[in-house]
Amino acid sequence: MSCYSYRSISGLVLPLLRFRVARGSFFRYQSTSTFVPKPNTRVRRPKSKEDLAKEKFEEQLNSDVWWIRWGAITRSEKFSRGMTKYLIGMYALFLLFGGWYMKRLYHKEKELDYLERKHLVGETNEYEQLRIKELRNHLRTRDRLKLDIYNKMKEQGIDNFDGIQLENNDQNRLNKNILPSRDTTDFYDHKAAEYDDGVNFEEKAIFMGKRRKWLMRHCEGDVLEVSCGTGRNIKYLDPSVLNSITFLDSSEKMMEITHEKFRSLFPTFKKAAFVVGKAENLVDLAQGTYKNSSKDNLDTDIQDIDVVKKGSTQVQYDTVLEAFGLCSHEDPVRALKNFALLLKPGGRIILLEHGRGEYDFVNKILDKRAEKRLKAWGCRWNLDIGEILDDSGLEIVEERRTHLGTTWCIVAKRKGDIKKKSEIGFFEKYFQAGFKEKGEETKVKKPKD
Repeated sequence: MSCYSYRSISGLVLPLLRFRVARGSFFRYQSTSTFVPKPNTRVRRPKSKEDLAKEKFEEQLNSDVWWIRWGAITRSEKFSRGMTKYLIGMYALFLLFGGWYMKRLYHKEKELDYLERKHLVGETNEYEQLRIKELRNHLRTRDRLKLDIYNKMKEQGIDNFDGIQLENNDQNRLNKNILPSRDTTDFYDHKAAEYDDGVNFEEKAIFMGKRRKWLMRHCEGDVLEVSCGTGRNIKYLDPSVLNSITFLDSSEKMMEITHEKFRSLFPTFKKAAFVVGKAENLVDLAQGTYKNSSKDNLDTDIQDIDVVKKGSTQVQYDTVLEAFGLCSHEDPVRALKNFALLLKPGGRIILLEHGRGEYDFVNKILDKRAEKRLKAWGCRWNLDIGEILDDSGLEIVEERRTHLGTTWCIVAKRKGDIKKKSEIGFFEKYFQAGFKEKGEETKVKKPKD
């Protein structure tokens, strides 16, 4: 082979070999660069839920909206530690206050136990009787005034109040803002036609229907409703629990409306009477000795009801109820005493009344508007109902007050009647059962403080 030919072949082969070597180095460099990271470079990883929550929390802590910012603060660990200390401190204060309160309650119950034992044997003076009322939270306005006088006497060094009897500060008689009673018969005769429309809005505004339902739930057996007015309680009546029912009101016009309402709702109920008369004459009405005891055009007279005792003309009832009637009576105390005289043994008197409230600012409003109220509705709405109840001689089984104390819900019984099982509270049932037996002891030791 010639030198020329060798050079020409080598001139072709060597460039090809160099190209393959260069090509292999290039691809080798490219493949290593995709898997091996360069120095000083970071790999971004996806954020976890914890990281996102932390960022959101930090963002809320720096929020311009105050309620978002404070919401984040309350979730912080620092706040939780501080709140734990605060709660421990509050719990310690609660234990201290609870111990002090229970000790005070113990001495209160101990004193009440002592006074009640003493009262059962007739050895209490007026101050101790007032103290019993105070411990039971049953003080009336005049009782509070009397107790203030006794406390001033104690400050002067007088400890023995035996034989001392203070004059009654009857607020219904001495308070000039409580207007004198009057006969409201003619007033309600003229008011009868517009009475329901006028009072509907007022009663709906204060949810008085709920109280009237409470009143009528107590009806059972032979029922007498006094001062029934236009029969606003009839729609809450359940005739299935009644043996008979008698409606009494001094206004003939209102009684006609009551009669119409009752017959439209209960046309087949036979033992119903509609009597025109005053609560002050209730006993005479029941005995048939009072004239004009019922209207001729009404269904039946009170004497036609089958609730007359054998050998007597006196009618008696299982339930006597009244709604907003004491404020319109000429003699409310006498009316309540008549209720008790016509009550069967074990019967109950149910009252829904309005009167003086529990707060002075409320009573000032009632006193200021007393005359206007009397002219508009014929009632004295600022009477002290508690004093009337005490003067009547009735025993209170249940007493609840609503509407800042101006609405009185009362369940009462005659003195000496036994309470029903449903009327005995837990404390009285389990802790006061032995008071009567203990009271027979002639010597009563005063508890030590």
